[in-house]
Amino acid sequence: MADQRSANDLSALLDDLAVGLADPDCDLDALHGMEEQLVAAQQTALIPRLEAHLEAALQAGNWYGRCVLARILAKTAGRVAPATLLRAHSRDLGDDQDDLTTTLSVFAREDPVAARSILVSWAEAPDNDPRRAAIWLLGYVPEPADLPLLMQAAQDPEERTRSTVVGTLGSHGKNPVAVDVLVGLLADPSTQVRVSALSSLGFLRQPGALPKIFRLADDSNTRIRAWVAIALGPV
Repeated sequence: MADQRSANDLSALLDDLAVGLADPDCDLDALHGMEEQLVAAQQTALIPRLEAHLEAALQAGNWYGRCVLARILAKTAGRVAPATLLRAHSRDLGDDQDDLTTTLSVFAREDPVAARSILVSWAEAPDNDPRRAAIWLLGYVPEPADLPLLMQAAQDPEERTRSTVVGTLGSHGKNPVAVDVLVGLLADPSTQVRVSALSSLGFLRQPGALPKIFRLADDSNTRIRAWVAIALGPV
């Protein structure tokens, strides 16, 4: 049941929380208590203010502030929140983002149509950070129609985008087009991209990919050789 306290009281509480989240010496227990009150309130009138404080945390590079405010926003806004949360997720602040990653993946799986309406356009955006985040999340709601977009992303000049697309291609399972793109990425100049491709292909176990994997068994890079052994090893 939604908390019936006044919007003014809750706005003041949210502002106090935002100040505390920006203070490295603030009492974490007190912050957690304020978070719980705001989550319990389910006050949708707070959404614009939450979004503003979340953006301020992103601009400040405050990963903990992002984590807490995104959690409150997700509980308050529900399925209205994914676009804002995805934009927040796309910013690399140095943390693992476990909570936000889980929240976004759950949203995508529960309402794939709504998720894809956001993700497909973002995955073609010129801004690398939101584009990469959208490509990642498309892996939770894969459709064959995504493959041309993913093929293009696999040729992106940015290594992180190419590495991200590997996982999304893997979500297409044994689709021959996806497997062919993964095999092509075994020749990528980036060690990380090749390792990711080996991992996905090792999981998929497609016979047609084996000759290309075998060719890397004598690679000069020890990581590549190790992942060849993993990809070819027993399940």
